[in-house]
Amino acid sequence: MLLRRAGFDAVLAAENCHPDDRARIQPMPAALAEIAPEDTIIFQFSTEDPAFPAVAALPNPKIVFYQNITPERFFRGTDERTADLVKQGLAQRGLCGRFDVIMANSRATAAALIEDLPADQAAGIDVEQIVPCPPVIGVERWDNIAAPDAPAGSDGRLVLFVGRLVPHKGIDDLIAGFAHLARSDQEVRLAIVGGPSQSDYALGLKQRVGDLDPAIGSRIAFHHDIGEDDLKRLYQQATVCASMSRHEGFGVPLLDAMFFGKPLVIRAEPGMIETAGDAAIVVTNPTPQATAAALDAALNDRQVGADLAAGRVRQLEKLRAAADGRRIIEAIAKARTIWRARTKA
Repeated sequence: MLLRRAGFDAVLAAENCHPDDRARIQPMPAALAEIAPEDTIIFQFSTEDPAFPAVAALPNPKIVFYQNITPERFFRGTDERTADLVKQGLAQRGLCGRFDVIMANSRATAAALIEDLPADQAAGIDVEQIVPCPPVIGVERWDNIAAPDAPAGSDGRLVLFVGRLVPHKGIDDLIAGFAHLARSDQEVRLAIVGGPSQSDYALGLKQRVGDLDPAIGSRIAFHHDIGEDDLKRLYQQATVCASMSRHEGFGVPLLDAMFFGKPLVIRAEPGMIETAGDAAIVVTNPTPQATAAALDAALNDRQVGADLAAGRVRQLEKLRAAADGRRIIEAIAKARTIWRARTKA
């Protein structure tokens, strides 16, 4: 929609999509044969893609949008299959140097693009020239989603986590911090939303909760495979949204939490700090005591709440301005200028 409003004849192509969308999305890699010599290509890179080398080799004006790939080290030893998949994706990062413009969902993601990349490949990527463009477009989708009524017994203050149940999300640290707080706060609850529900890590988290004092463990609930209506209800119920993730490129749940007007408690992780700005309490060393203290401040300190609310307004305005579409249009113009100079050389 953005590109068409700007006057471009935009065409979508993807290897996989929902069956209902296939009529308007061309299949990859067959779509590569339909690209005309002067067409501008915008390629999204977020995992290993067999079509990536072919796209990178095209002489067209090209933009790559890097969405961040979680480093292999966060999976190795606990999820070997995912570790192998991200390793393959990370190995393709050097191909970004063949594009006229590189975009990323944050400056933290831009810096991660060359992390541990072989020197000869990193030399072809100028991190300072990468265009950060946060994925804020569409956050108002929540306005069109009706949330069901809250179930009985859901009163009280709620700490909410939303994200995948994988080791680097730091859910174990959040549970430990919550448990420390819950010893003195008899009303606070924790909701953990995400999946997969039956992985070794998820089952280990549930065992950890089961080993807690029942007076505390009974106030921790896992929610799997829920729809956006139920997720909206949880966001509305939440008093605080929290994440102790050890690696994030952007952190869409943080953006959603800000949209719902919720204070944030986060680990001192570059991607999350960039997304949350002054809307979050940042925990530098997430010991149970430090995490509990941050949660307590967000839940109970009125001045802290007022400061976070003011920071949230500023941060949302900043993110919306960065993602209003102008950076994409400017990137297209820049790519075409570089392409014209290259073809004339």
